[in-house]
Amino acid sequence: MPLKTPQFWYRSPSSPTPLIEKFLTPFSMLYQLGQNMNLGSRHTNTVDIPVICIGNITAGGSGKTPTIIALHKLLIKYNIFQSPYFLSRGYGGSENQTRCIDIQDDAKEVGDEPLLLASHSKTIISVNRYNGAKLMCELGADCILMDDGFQNASLHKDISLLVIDGTTGLGNKKLLPSGPLREPINSAFERTQAVVIIGDDQTNIMSLIPAHIPTFNASIQVPDMQTINREQKYVAFAGLGHPQKFYNTLKQNNMNIATFHEFADHHPYSPKDMNKLINEAQQNNAKLLTTEKDFQRIPHDYRNNIDTFPIELVWEDEGSVINFLKNELKR
Repeated sequence: MPLKTPQFWYRSPSSPTPLIEKFLTPFSMLYQLGQNMNLGSRHTNTVDIPVICIGNITAGGSGKTPTIIALHKLLIKYNIFQSPYFLSRGYGGSENQTRCIDIQDDAKEVGDEPLLLASHSKTIISVNRYNGAKLMCELGADCILMDDGFQNASLHKDISLLVIDGTTGLGNKKLLPSGPLREPINSAFERTQAVVIIGDDQTNIMSLIPAHIPTFNASIQVPDMQTINREQKYVAFAGLGHPQKFYNTLKQNNMNIATFHEFADHHPYSPKDMNKLINEAQQNNAKLLTTEKDFQRIPHDYRNNIDTFPIELVWEDEGSVINFLKNELKR
């Protein structure tokens, strides 16, 4: 069962440490021990085509999905690769087989993020990343864009990019479960080739990043408002790592939001959930509005008359990203 992001993970540095955070701290030590064993014990396999990994240090909500989609577009635009495919673990899905997915697949089987990626390019899901990479080579990929595999040591990465949200940053900077970190900050920076900061750096992330690591700024923008009617009243909902960010984006774009509902990250919407939302929308003379990722988790029978709010990642300096990629790929 997906859980909502604990508020104390992203508490103010000046606020007192809550008891639950103190209680969970010993478990964070055990988590770090397990992570060290995981990273140190796995054999790393290589394939004959470049692997670019887009990952993060925190659990959920950093902006990896729009980043990897924007990177894919960049590689195509500048003719760096002709057939870059996506490789995903298929988080949230029940599928254990390595396979190429289709946009008609069910999120309960393949996960919501892979389905969103599949609308842009061939997408392979595989619990074993190396097996997935081998299949991608057989299918004709000339580059592998590895989604959320930074802490997975089974496949060699030619380039690793860490994505950090400028608003939420690294939270209380503690390891799971007392904080949002998947691994210690310093060990993550030792293995990355560059950092992508999305939005304004409100938590002074730059002060933590070693000077030799390139940093690229980007922002989340709305690509096309022609499909969205700002005059239409909406009941909006989202199941993300930080659903409040979606609400803030809606308000910044002057959307008419009657009510807003937050669900846990990767929440699998049930008929009961949808009937409740539909009834509320009818009572408010409104329509339903959600994210493109959430839409993948809505049962097909309920998708009619639900609008999605499109977003995209826009690089602040596209040229510097391209130059970085070209230089790294020459090594």
